Amino acid sequence: MEDQESIYVLIVKKKRIVVSKEVYRAYYKHKEREKYLDGLAKAKNISLEACIQKGIQVEYVIACSQESIEDKLIKAEMIEKMLECLNFLDKNERMLINELFFNGKSERQLSLETGIPQRTINDRKRKILLKLKKFLKKYK
Repeated sequence: MEDQESIYVLIVKKKRIVVSKEVYRAYYKHKEREKYLDGLAKAKNISLEACIQKGIQVEYVIACSQESIEDKLIKAEMIEKMLECLNFLDKNERMLINELFFNGKSERQLSLETGIPQRTINDRKRKILLKLKKFLKKYK
């Protein structure tokens, strides 16, 4: 089988333009960077225009909004401790926490599925979270 060389094409103003591999990669790298920054701006409720008007450097805002390595490690350790504390809950408590927090169900949805009143689910959730908080304090 003959080894065919790839052809790289960009579409500009509805026309196909053949470009080198380097140009193609640089173009899509830039495009991905823009998508990332747009997503970051939406998540942090900032805009380029707002930064320019306030005289804030965009690079500074992005650097401040990113989580530090220390914060990531602390967060990972807390998650690990929380998951271990879940083992101290009984079967029904774990099921409720699993459905609400890991499966993303609302209290209302869980109420409809189980037949348990939403207020009861809310009360149980609150008590379980307090219980987990106590376990975490002891576990430190």
